[in-house]
Amino acid sequence: MPFPTLFQLAAKSVAQGIHNETILLDFPLSMEPSNAIVRELLELDGNNFKKLKVFKNQLSVSKLDLRRCKIDADAVRNLSNFNLVSLDFGRLTGLRDNFPGDPRDDGTLDIVSLLIQSTNFNSRRSIIHLGLSEDQEFIAGWEAEVSEFLPNLQSIDSSYKIFEERQFSNICSFFPNLLVLDISCALDISSLQGIRNLKNLQKLIMYYVYFDDITGYEELSELKNLKYLDVSGNDDSEDTNPIEDMLAAGVRMEALEFLDCSWTPVTEYELETFVKNHPSLKTVAAIHTACGHTTISGVKMLNMSSMSSLSESLEYALLTERSMLALRFIEDVFENLKTSRGNLVNSELRHITNAVLFMLRESFDKHTKVYTLKYYLESGLFEHELSISMFSTDIPDMIELFYNVLKKYALQCKWISYEGVTAELLFRMFEAAVNSVRPGISIPDRVLNFVFEKTVELVCQFPEHQTQGSGIIRQAVKWMSWKQILTMSGNVELLSKFVVLLKSN
Repeated sequence: MPFPTLFQLAAKSVAQGIHNETILLDFPLSMEPSNAIVRELLELDGNNFKKLKVFKNQLSVSKLDLRRCKIDADAVRNLSNFNLVSLDFGRLTGLRDNFPGDPRDDGTLDIVSLLIQSTNFNSRRSIIHLGLSEDQEFIAGWEAEVSEFLPNLQSIDSSYKIFEERQFSNICSFFPNLLVLDISCALDISSLQGIRNLKNLQKLIMYYVYFDDITGYEELSELKNLKYLDVSGNDDSEDTNPIEDMLAAGVRMEALEFLDCSWTPVTEYELETFVKNHPSLKTVAAIHTACGHTTISGVKMLNMSSMSSLSESLEYALLTERSMLALRFIEDVFENLKTSRGNLVNSELRHITNAVLFMLRESFDKHTKVYTLKYYLESGLFEHELSISMFSTDIPDMIELFYNVLKKYALQCKWISYEGVTAELLFRMFEAAVNSVRPGISIPDRVLNFVFEKTVELVCQFPEHQTQGSGIIRQAVKWMSWKQILTMSGNVELLSKFVVLLKSN
């Protein structure tokens, strides 16, 4: 898992400052830092798209991902202030009144008018990627008009849409120069008929897209430049198996280098046969499948076949925004640990810890973060990490990171059930920390103070955990050094809380 670069950390810091309104940009930034800052800004809060208008003269944005934003008509028109090469929209349902479609076809949106008003002349000539994901019906014939004023489009994201009759074939006909096409989670596509027109297509993403019969895949054989194919699934159903169907349809993609068949009922025999039929394949993602431990000579496997593969698989799932797949994979990993942990050396177990830390530190879905941390704490790996590290310098950072992730989740959800779950995990973490102490190893002051302070706070908030909290305090006090005891004796306020807590048990 890559550690953030100084550039990335700086972008995060500036974005946080803009979000908190503690930084005032009074000079223009170049394209690269502008894109990085805006990306982080929108990750912090989807409503930060409003700040684009405030800083339109300072931010030279060329790439905008608005999928998490509920933009209004004013924000759409403000986009024309930027020279864009990549533009992703999110939900457009709320803009139907501002850009109404055909009155005879209720509920449609005039995407042509919206795109014209959101782009300037330079953008229309420069945009190479357009994202129109999320289900919103557009006016009939939009493909022909958009292809005329966005003539250089090379990538379209049309995922999560209900395709009207011939709409898929229209996209293939009017945008023949596409290099990338994403139709993931699309509904009402009976086949890939028309995709043969995309002679230059190199990447096709169609996870959770299934056809009624195998003929739906046949035209894939005509894509002579296709290098990347994602036919992964999104549930545990065994009714559809795209690898089996493509084998039955006799599909051959001579240039294919990357295949993702994760979360599908593919068998080891089917996968090996598919790889044999595609000798150019270099990488196969088979995450959360029956091929979790499969190795194929000459092919890099993204599964659980090795520790390095484990880290790369998790990173791949997260960076492709497949949070549920990442979570299922984490479940598989920890389930596998129940039987294989004794055969793994410390460095291999550390791979898993590093993967978890990567997920928690990056801007990924909060539910995925919390449940990953839950599996980690319940697996016993945290106790193992404490036992081998002897409270190394990164342990305090880990404890505070875990605490902040869980508390932030509880505050955002504001549901009693979730607060209870996070409280249990926090008490478990603190118990593990104090129980890992043994003769010759003392708890660092930073950890000790943090555990004391947060345990008291948690018991006040969750009195049903009073006995557990008292046990944590008693165990910590038991192993305190004289210096720590003398220091603690000066904290009268905290000591008084200890007395109340311990007397109640």
